[in-house]
Amino acid sequence: MNKTFALSLLATLMLISCSDDEVSNTPTNELEVAKSKFVNNYVAIVEASYNDALSKSEELKTAVNAFVAAPDAAKLEEAKKAWLAAREPYGQTEAFRFYNGPIDGDNGEPEGYINAWPLDEALIDYVATGTGGQQTSDDRQNIVNNTAKYPTLTKEVLRNISGYNDNESNVTMGYHAIEFLLWGQDNTAPSEKKAGQRAYTDYTTAANADRRKQYLQLATEILVEDLASVANQWKSGATYRKEFLALASNEAIDKILTGAAKLSKGELAGERMTVAVKNQNQEDEHSCFSDNTHRDIYLNAQSINNIINGTYKKVDGSTISGTSLLDVLALVSTSESATLKSTSGTVMTKVSVISNAQFFDYQILGETIDNTQKPIMSAVSSLEKQGDELAQAGKSITGKNIDPSV
Repeated sequence: MNKTFALSLLATLMLISCSDDEVSNTPTNELEVAKSKFVNNYVAIVEASYNDALSKSEELKTAVNAFVAAPDAAKLEEAKKAWLAAREPYGQTEAFRFYNGPIDGDNGEPEGYINAWPLDEALIDYVATGTGGQQTSDDRQNIVNNTAKYPTLTKEVLRNISGYNDNESNVTMGYHAIEFLLWGQDNTAPSEKKAGQRAYTDYTTAANADRRKQYLQLATEILVEDLASVANQWKSGATYRKEFLALASNEAIDKILTGAAKLSKGELAGERMTVAVKNQNQEDEHSCFSDNTHRDIYLNAQSINNIINGTYKKVDGSTISGTSLLDVLALVSTSESATLKSTSGTVMTKVSVISNAQFFDYQILGETIDNTQKPIMSAVSSLEKQGDELAQAGKSITGKNIDPSV
C-alpha cells in the first residue's frame, strides 16, 4: 500500500471515529449538564420557599403576640391576615415532600406537626354541642378547658398529646390548630359563604381566656421552630443540602419527581379534593375554619408548577429562575416535554377558577366524583393526568418507576 495513501486513510478513519464519538457523546453530556443544573435550581427554589415560609411564620408570631398582649377585634383580624399570608409561601413547599427529606422523614415529622389535617377541634377547645370526635364535646374534655388533666400548658405537653392513641385527627399544633384558635369552628352553612366567627372576647372575658392565649402562643412558637428546623437543612453549607447535591443526578431527580407526582395525583387530586367532593363535608376541606382551601389548592398546584418550569417568585417580588424539568425532559423526549407543558398550563388554569371562586365548601355542593365537567373534578382530572406525566418523565429521564399515588 502506498505510504501516503495509508496515512491519508488512517487520518480519515480517525476523523470519522472522532465525529462518531461527538455525535454519540455530546447529547449525553448535554443531558448530564442539564440534569445537574436542574437539581441545583431545585435546591435554590426549595431554600427560598422555606425561607419565605419561615419569614411569614415569624410575622404571624409577631401578630399573635400583639393580639394576646391586648386582645381586641382589630388585632384578631391582623393575626388572621398574618396567618393567611403565612400560608402563601408554605403552600408552595408541598411538592418537596414524599421522599424522606427534612420535611417528612421516616416518622412523618415535622410535617405532621406543621400541616396535619383534618384535625378534631374538640380536642383543643370548645365546640358546638354534638360536634367533634372526642368522647364528648363537653368543655372539660378539651385541652384549653380541662385544667385538671392538663394543669400546665407547655410545648412538650402539646407535642406529646398530638396523635395520641394513634389517632391522626388528634392534632394539637401546626397551621390548622392555630387557624382554629383564630377563627373557631365554621358553623355557618356553606351557602352563607362565611368562615369561622370566633369572637375576640374568647381571649378576654370567656372562661379560661388566659389558657387560650397561652395555647395560641405556644402553637405559633412551635410552628416557627419546626419551620426553622426544615429551612435550616436546605441552607448553603447544611448537611442535608450537601448530601442532596452529592447524589447522582438520577437519584436526586427521582426524589424530586416522586414528590411532585405524588402531590399532584395522590395527595392534592385525591386526599384534598376528591375526598371532599365525595363526602360533601366541609370538615374534609384543608382549611375549613378560615375557608382558605381555595388558596391551598392553587398554591399546592403552583408548587408543582414551580418545579416543572424552574421558577419561584419570592415574597419580596424577586424571582429565582433556572433549568427546568421541561428543559431536561426536552433533551430526552420533545413530545413528552410539550405534553407536560400543556397539561401543567391546563392545571393552573383550572385551579385558578377554584381559587377565584373562593369558599371551597360551597363549591363542592352539587359536584360528584364521576362528573369531570364541573370545576373541581375537572381540575382533579388534570392533576391526575399531570401526576402520571410527571411519573413518566421520571422514568424517561432516570429509568426509574415512580408511583404517583400516596
